Amino acid sequence: MPDKPDRKRWGWVRTPRIVFLMIVGGLLPIALIGYLLFENFEDHLRVSFAEEQTRIFETMRQEAETSQPEKGAECLEYVLAYYPSGSKQVQGSKLDTIVERARSQSARAIIGILRKKTGKDFGRDPKRWIEELRGSRN
Repeated sequence: MPDKPDRKRWGWVRTPRIVFLMIVGGLLPIALIGYLLFENFEDHLRVSFAEEQTRIFETMRQEAETSQPEKGAECLEYVLAYYPSGSKQVQGSKLDTIVERARSQSARAIIGILRKKTGKDFGRDPKRWIEELRGSRN
């Protein structure tokens, strides 16, 4: 008579509940690790976007310093239009706040540069500066 398998030794294999729990117990940590890796990647990407945005604002400020007022107005317009809030960053997030603060600081700095170069004062509204200096080209 052939030997019967030892059910005490291998009985756990046949128990569906235990197998299910082992599968779920193994998949949950894998799913959690995958989720955390994705979140980390997304955060890294957003920080990279923020660094790039603030670098562009600084580049436009520097260009406004070394160019004619009309070109400075173009730099100001570029700063205002470059990926507005909510496009590369989640609107209202901490990174969005940092980027928008840098945008405002660059706009104010460029207005100061334009004020000094032109000897004119069109106020604090960047759009007015753009309109006035664009009009001086025509």
